Amino acid sequence: MIKLTKEFKVGLFSFGGVVIFILGFNFLMGYSFFKTYARYYVVYDNAGGLIKSTQVQANGIKIGQVEEVTLLNKSDVSKILVTLVIDGNIKLNKGAIAQIASSDLLGTKVINLQNGNSLENHMPEDTLSGNIEEGLAESINNLVSPVKEKSEQVLATLDRVLQSMNTVFDSNGTQRLSKGVEDLAGTLANVRSITQRIDQLTKEEEDRIQLMFAHTESILKNLKQNNEVISLAMKNIKNITDSLAASELKSTINNLNGSLSSLSIMLNKINNGQGSLGQLANNDSLYNNLNNSSKELTNLLVDIQKYPARYITISVFGGGKRANKAEKKRNAELQKK
Repeated sequence: MIKLTKEFKVGLFSFGGVVIFILGFNFLMGYSFFKTYARYYVVYDNAGGLIKSTQVQANGIKIGQVEEVTLLNKSDVSKILVTLVIDGNIKLNKGAIAQIASSDLLGTKVINLQNGNSLENHMPEDTLSGNIEEGLAESINNLVSPVKEKSEQVLATLDRVLQSMNTVFDSNGTQRLSKGVEDLAGTLANVRSITQRIDQLTKEEEDRIQLMFAHTESILKNLKQNNEVISLAMKNIKNITDSLAASELKSTINNLNGSLSSLSIMLNKINNGQGSLGQLANNDSLYNNLNNSSKELTNLLVDIQKYPARYITISVFGGGKRANKAEKKRNAELQKK
C-alpha cells in the first residue's frame, strides 16, 4: 500500500478546492461545463445600463448573458461594444436583433433576442443588430411633456387674466368700470326710448300701414287678373323686336357707311387739291383769276351803263357819230382821272 505524504495530500486538497471554487464561481455566473457557448457581438450608441452578467433572454427564457461591455474604439465614446455569450445550441438567423429592455419597474436591464425571418443563420463571432427599447422613464416623459407644455400655456394665460383683473379692479379700473356700467345703463335707456317711439309710431300709423298693405294686395291681385294681357303684351314686344331684327336695317346701315366712306374719300381729294373744288379750295391763283374776272365783268357792265353808245350802235341815222362822240367823252374822263 502506497503511503501518501502530507505534502501530496495538501496539494491534492488544494487542487480540488481550486477546481470546486472555479466550478462554483462559473455556476454562480451562469456558466455550465456541460454546455457549449457561442460568442456574439453587438454595437450600441448607448450601453443603456448594461453590465457584466446581464441576462440575455429569448421569449422570457435565459439563453445567455453579457460577458463584457467596452468601448468599440478607445478614443471614441460614441460606440459601445457588448460581448454576448449564448447557448451554442440556439441558432440566430441574419435578422436577429438584440434589444436592450427593462425587465421590471425598477429598471433592471436585460437583452431580448428577437429572431428574424431570414433562412440564413449567424455564425459565432458575428455582429448582431441592436437597439434600445423605450424605457418606463422615457415613456412617462413622452406622456408628461405635452401635458407640461399645455400646463405652462394655461398658467401663462391665467397669469395674463389675473393681471387684467388686477388692472380692472384697481382704483382707476373701478372708476372706468363704474363709468362703463353707467354708459351701458344710458344705452339701455336710449334703446327703451327708441322702442317706445317705434311702438307709438306704429300705433299712430296703423291705419296707413293697413291701407298700404291693402293697396299692395290690390296691385298684386290686378297683376294676377291681367296676367294674360301682360303675357300678350310681352309677346307683341317680342314680335316687334323680332321684326326689327329681320328687317333690312342692317343693309341700310351698311349703305350709310358706304356713303360716308365715299364722302370721306371726296373730302380727302378736295383737301389734297384734286379736281375743280380741290383747286378752288387750295389754289389761290384760280381764286384770284375768278376774282379778277368778276371785277372786269363788273367794270364792263358799269362802262356799258355809262357809255351804251360805245357798245350798242344803230347806223340808220348817224349811229356811228354818236359812237365816236361817246368814245371821245369816255377818253376825256379817263384822262381827268
